[in-house]
Amino acid sequence: MTPFVKLGDVIPVVRSRRELVKDNEQLRAANESLRREERAFAEMGREDIDLRRLLNVKTPPGARVIGARVIGRDASNWWKSIQIDRGAQDGIRENMPVVNADGLIGKTISVTAGEARVLLLTDPNCKVSALLQDSREPGIVAGSDNALAGSPLCQMTFVDRKAATREGESVITSGLGSVFPKGILIGAVKRAQINPQTGMYQDIEVVPAADFYRLEAVEVILE
Repeated sequence: MTPFVKLGDVIPVVRSRRELVKDNEQLRAANESLRREERAFAEMGREDIDLRRLLNVKTPPGARVIGARVIGRDASNWWKSIQIDRGAQDGIRENMPVVNADGLIGKTISVTAGEARVLLLTDPNCKVSALLQDSREPGIVAGSDNALAGSPLCQMTFVDRKAATREGESVITSGLGSVFPKGILIGAVKRAQINPQTGMYQDIEVVPAADFYRLEAVEVILE
């Protein structure tokens, strides 16, 4: 015979189960909130590292610089340009050098009040007067066609065919022209060959010092 159960005995059990479910939901919500905060703090930590690295950027003595965030990129022309969150109201004009802690990034090409577009070093239209740092041989560095195909390389042209080059030698800005100050690291020599058309110069493949695939923070050299 089934024992008689009073309604008063059941209600506390039902209530306790409801309270348990409610407590579990609150705990899950609190746990998810903590996880979101943890992810946010981790991202802040990474941004802080980027900013501290920017403080180590080697710029010409007396140069004024301003930090900027990358806020846009054309997916169809990944190696051509980026958009940054600084503009004319911050003192930025066209044809100003852009760098990060690793080396040269490019130059500003169009500016609005609060934003600017930067032509990247890996674009063939971005031409930079350069030097092989050890041999002091001059040339012109620009993005290569390979950069557009997904391999961010540059090419240094008009280098004397007799110049001694070696793999890994640093390539820096020469300071010629009115855009890029002297001594900014561009990249390193990968390999060299005599230009097959002229036979007068060497063409040198240059691996950029900067990681153009993961650009997040840069500096613009104002003067």
